[in-house]
Amino acid sequence: LGQSVPGMGTMFVLMTIFGGMAALIVERQQWTLQRLAVMPVSRGTLLAGKILARFCLGLLQFLVVFIVGALLGMNFGKDPLALLLLVIVYTLSVTALSFAIGSGLKNPAQASGLALLLTLTLAPLGGAWWPISLSPRFLQIIGHVSPIAWAMDGFTALTYEGAHLADIWVPLAVLLGMTIVAFLIAIPRFRYQVD
Repeated sequence: LGQSVPGMGTMFVLMTIFGGMAALIVERQQWTLQRLAVMPVSRGTLLAGKILARFCLGLLQFLVVFIVGALLGMNFGKDPLALLLLVIVYTLSVTALSFAIGSGLKNPAQASGLALLLTLTLAPLGGAWWPISLSPRFLQIIGHVSPIAWAMDGFTALTYEGAHLADIWVPLAVLLGMTIVAFLIAIPRFRYQVD
């Protein structure tokens, strides 16, 4: 349970949030975004609302998976604040990554296909399906391009090693760094119009 629950949680959050890339493209094509953009609300507020919606979906996904894990008797570790921060920072990094990738996509089919491809590639590569320590060393290094690997490093430390917040600062810092970089790419590239 210590591997499966956080692993499935990280994968399903990735799948759920990346799935939202297609919804944004449909909103552009159906002129929903453009109609929202002419309302007396700043574009920054509108974009923040879209980001917040995806972020909340990810948190809800984690909540469902963790409730099932708790019902099955999973040990979540000794530091609930560290666990909560890890969930929040991971979900935020995936949200930022989906906006960074999704801003360059042209149609919903392309977005759906890419979301599935990225989920089914980054999840096993990052250690969501099995402990990343079982992979060869070069795959462990490559796997850390995935936010899942950094999240799973934190979850593993919390659930198996009894770690506290100070012990998982590296995964938290890397995920936060990924978030900042992805948002710096995504926000200027966000389009309200269909090309």
